[in-house]
Amino acid sequence: MPRAIRMAQQGEQTRAAILDAAIELFGKAGFRSTSMSQIATRAGVVQSVLHHHFGSKDRLLLEALNRYYPASTERADMRAIAEGRVDFLDEMLRVTRLNADRPDLVRFFSAMSGEALTEGHPAQEFFVRRYEAVREGYVSAIAKSKGITRASDLKTINNLVTLLFAASDGLQMQWLRDPEIDYIGGIELTIGMIRQRMDAIADFDG
Repeated sequence: MPRAIRMAQQGEQTRAAILDAAIELFGKAGFRSTSMSQIATRAGVVQSVLHHHFGSKDRLLLEALNRYYPASTERADMRAIAEGRVDFLDEMLRVTRLNADRPDLVRFFSAMSGEALTEGHPAQEFFVRRYEAVREGYVSAIAKSKGITRASDLKTINNLVTLLFAASDGLQMQWLRDPEIDYIGGIELTIGMIRQRMDAIADFDG
């Protein structure tokens, strides 16, 4: 293997290790209580390597968030929903089941989302932008897939998507505090109620 390719691969592996360490520590202790030194130690690198790859703790946090939670209205899952290849609610249930197998990542997202409500937090703009972009992207995709065009129905779809996001965020928090909470079951119940309302709207518009 050429040296340049080998070095590039090693660099990507180092970045991934640092991001994984940051996700774990930010999720457990919070952004402000976690130092770059702690992250470097957890990742098995010296602190200068961490600064070389990310520059600052703020940038490291944002790269960790963007790695798993991209803020876009043009995601592949949204295109699949818009084209009718994937059902929105089925996709949300699939993501829920995936999240249930990675509690460290869910804890990181939940902790940073809560912290970002405070003024001056480096992820404040990220979460505002992400929730808006993801909500708008899904609403648009659902409308296209079901042929929904009436303004009042689009508003209802927006409210239903917002409700599902809120239920998911809340259930995740409860589940992280008490693993006995039925996170998946709660989402299944919520999705069942939302599906009835969405189907009624689609039937009316159709």
